[in-house]
Amino acid sequence: MACALTAFAPAQELSGRDRALLAEARHLWSTLAEDIWPGTSRVEAPFLYIQGDHEFAIGFPRSIAGFRDTSGELFGKPVQVRKRVFGSNMTASFPVDGVPAVVIGAPESTGRTLGGWLLTAGHEMFHVFQAANNSYAKVAAAQIGPADDASWHLTFPFPYSDADVMRLVHLQGYLVWLAGQSPTVEDSIYNIGTALDAVAVYRDHLTRMQGNDKSYRYSQFQEWNQGGAAYFEYRLAQKAAAGTYRPTEAYAALPEFEPYANIWRNQYEARPFLTKHAGRAAKSRSAFYHLGTGKALALDKVYQGWKARYFVPGLWFDDLLAEALERAR
Repeated sequence: MACALTAFAPAQELSGRDRALLAEARHLWSTLAEDIWPGTSRVEAPFLYIQGDHEFAIGFPRSIAGFRDTSGELFGKPVQVRKRVFGSNMTASFPVDGVPAVVIGAPESTGRTLGGWLLTAGHEMFHVFQAANNSYAKVAAAQIGPADDASWHLTFPFPYSDADVMRLVHLQGYLVWLAGQSPTVEDSIYNIGTALDAVAVYRDHLTRMQGNDKSYRYSQFQEWNQGGAAYFEYRLAQKAAAGTYRPTEAYAALPEFEPYANIWRNQYEARPFLTKHAGRAAKSRSAFYHLGTGKALALDKVYQGWKARYFVPGLWFDDLLAEALERAR
């Protein structure tokens, strides 16, 4: 009995800094997310926060297998803890004991400033929002990879090394960037139409290369999934930088605190240019983050109702752009 008690170490606790950081992430979401994307206020994303040798389950609706309670609470629920299982540099979202959650390491472990970490957390919280709106079923219906193993999200053999594929990614990116930057709706619509011409050539090229359109479907998934979350992160940074948002007192009192206006100016304001250079500067999966962000920003210019259509099964960003074009005729 004595040996068993010795092996069961006292529960690790969240530090005051960790609590301030996590509370600010929830405050950002609850204050700003609904203005960016209607419906987000109905979702409260739980966190699996990785700090040192421990992982903390925060805001889960029930006890999580393998965890034990600490003496503290956060988000009105007990904080649970276990010895670390995942890499400390994780920034992801996936089910934990069946519950979709943000899985993220501490800022230092992920190589981010506090502000950059908070906005990355917002990106991952958006993925939880996607899951709450049946994204897993939508993606499974696309039949890109096995439904019981999501590793294909990262390992799918997309032909990134094919120069023509990357040229066609770049052509799309440049045109949707123009659509997002155009001074008039008419100019935006024209550039979207030309971008969709490029999409048709891109899809045909991939299909001829491989005998099916699975690579095209993969790129559509990544644009929708990761590009949608990157778009939300960009808009979250923009709104947090506005003068009306006030961070929590505990977060603003941290020595490393940096105003969101600085973070916006230094890290986010120029991000649309990544869309312009997708396929030329970025020739990997990140190109789809940039391309999806650009398509979302172009939709903002011409199709106010596109977010209500985002979760419809079988609809992806190219379909929404085509809808915008049809509505403009």
